[in-house]
Amino acid sequence: MDGTWTLESIARMPSAPELEPEPLLDAVLAEAATTSISASSLDAIAARAGTTTATIRDRYPDLRVLMVDALRRRDELGAAQIAQGPRDGRALLQGFLATAQANTAAPGAVELFATLSAAATSADHPGHEYFRQRYASLRHLLVDALRELEEEGELAEHADPVDIATQTIALLDGLQVQWLLDRGSLDMAALVRTFLDVWVLHPLAIDA
Repeated sequence: MDGTWTLESIARMPSAPELEPEPLLDAVLAEAATTSISASSLDAIAARAGTTTATIRDRYPDLRVLMVDALRRRDELGAAQIAQGPRDGRALLQGFLATAQANTAAPGAVELFATLSAAATSADHPGHEYFRQRYASLRHLLVDALRELEEEGELAEHADPVDIATQTIALLDGLQVQWLLDRGSLDMAALVRTFLDVWVLHPLAIDA
């Protein structure tokens, strides 16, 4: 596969100056695993990280930058986990599904991503470039995986890897919003798999 666009490339995107050490970012993610994140969450985050809210605000005057850096940290952790497994096209698609499945255990992180990504469509948002590059990298990753399956004869005739990748990301984004509004209403990973299985000749597995 083309190594230019990978999950690692997402994790290597430019970071904010003076990036807070990993314990703080991990604390944000740990807090997001169980609850919605807002400015009022700083006390709990500071306690988890063994610091103070004043220290956090000193390092991150704009808390939106902290939240974007936490999402970047989540990308790094996800890239490291996927790097330990197979890197063929089918495995990468199944890893994408597994990530969607695992996200249901961290509703606050899903909410944080959905909220920030919507706000970051504004060019002056501090997360604008992060999300722009992240979506581009993820789209290229899925396109590469689908093209590999196409070369192996594992993709339906007339399937367009670029269109499928774009639609897959859009589908998951929309499902995340519906899931956040009614968390017992749907299975995000299963629905994305149903869509991909229309194009992939042999059904994909969800290895959560």
